Amino acid sequence: MTQEALLQKIKHIQALAERGERGEKDRARELLARLMEKYSLTEADLENERVETAWFTYHDELERRILQQIIYAVTGKPSFGCVGTYTNRKRKKRGVECTAAEKLEIEANHAFFYEAAKKEMEVFLYAFYMKNGLFPSGDKVETKEWEELTPEQKEEVLKASMMAEGMERHTLRKALGDGSGHEGGGLNDG
Repeated sequence: MTQEALLQKIKHIQALAERGERGEKDRARELLARLMEKYSLTEADLENERVETAWFTYHDELERRILQQIIYAVTGKPSFGCVGTYTNRKRKKRGVECTAAEKLEIEANHAFFYEAAKKEMEVFLYAFYMKNGLFPSGDKVETKEWEELTPEQKEEVLKASMMAEGMERHTLRKALGDGSGHEGGGLNDG
């Protein structure tokens, strides 16, 4: 029997010892004690592997998407949402069945990658503004101003410039078409 199979068997017996019927519960407790002694296991060993529902709070859509992906990456399972008991409204929480170690890993990754994503989103928005001309005219970085930027700021500006190169430019005129209500190429053109 593999270590994992043995641990699963012991956990099953532990569940019976906690929630079984009176006679079943007593037999399960005795068997659990013998197995734990035989394999030199402690309550802490079993507790570390116990799978329980863990809830993680988020505040915005970006954070929700990152949290959901991290939960999936760590556990291999999709997360589930939370609905309020009285209001039946969605709560800003994601849940998953995981071990205590997985919960800690999710929390650490979530904090780290959410902060990194917020930083990258700022660079993305700057690139989007640049590509689509959303700065006031004449609001370009002059050579003098460039020299005053920190190395990190220069790196972000260059990163945004490279990112902008790969973006599509959006114009309001293209979105409105010729004003006739269709983009052209139809039967009424002529």
